[in-house]
Amino acid sequence: MADHGLDPPQFGSSSGFFEVVLPGSGDDLDRLRVRVDTVGQIVTPSVEARLNQRQKQMMALLVQDEQLTSRRCEQEFGVTRDTANRDFKHLISLGLVEPRGKGRSRRYVLKGST
Repeated sequence: MADHGLDPPQFGSSSGFFEVVLPGSGDDLDRLRVRVDTVGQIVTPSVEARLNQRQKQMMALLVQDEQLTSRRCEQEFGVTRDTANRDFKHLISLGLVEPRGKGRSRRYVLKGST
């Protein structure tokens, strides 16, 4: 729903029944968004909400066709190698990034990039 500009669903119970309310746009149709598959729209709002600020910055660099390594993230963001690797693992789990190479030459790129 967030990907289309709508409020999140509301959950509750009434009279022993489980209720789910899916709020719509009402009369404000300008709120609605249609997903466009372009490079600038790789991260949908629902996925972006699951990223911390550093991971958003990492994605911004990757969208600019840059390749990231754990070492670069250590230097650029002032984090430990373990933190950088956890960030990459999270981005991989969301289907945004894929590793290339092995060992010390491992780098990360946008998923599906050449």
